[in-house]
Amino acid sequence: MADSMWVEPDLSFVKQLKSLGGDTLKKCYQCATCSVVCPISPDEKPFPRKEMIAAQWGLKDKLVGNMDVWLCHQCNDCSTYCPRGARPGDVLNAVRAYSIGQYAWPQWLGRMCRMADSGGSFWPYRWPFFFCSFLP
Repeated sequence: MADSMWVEPDLSFVKQLKSLGGDTLKKCYQCATCSVVCPISPDEKPFPRKEMIAAQWGLKDKLVGNMDVWLCHQCNDCSTYCPRGARPGDVLNAVRAYSIGQYAWPQWLGRMCRMADSGGSFWPYRWPFFFCSFLP
């Protein structure tokens, strides 16, 4: 019998993923089409299906430190073939943007990069002016 696991979803993490471009996250119903059509998905660890499950449940600890999230090269085969339009590639992109915001040093630089992914106005046109303001 399989071991049971207590899951406490982090709803604020799910909302942040939706705001970063993963707004179609809840459309996924785990058919595994994304894992079948993904050219880099290994047989023993289906990719990106397990990331979609973790994102839907709000399992931030499983996603933010997960190196598999960075395997995706955004070919969008999964998003093209998804029967529900869940766009797994966009969800993984949102997870990567969140991870950059969490692990960046200094933190404000990570927030600016995250703002770029969510359509913020700071990126990329104001970068030269921003950095030139620190020059003597």
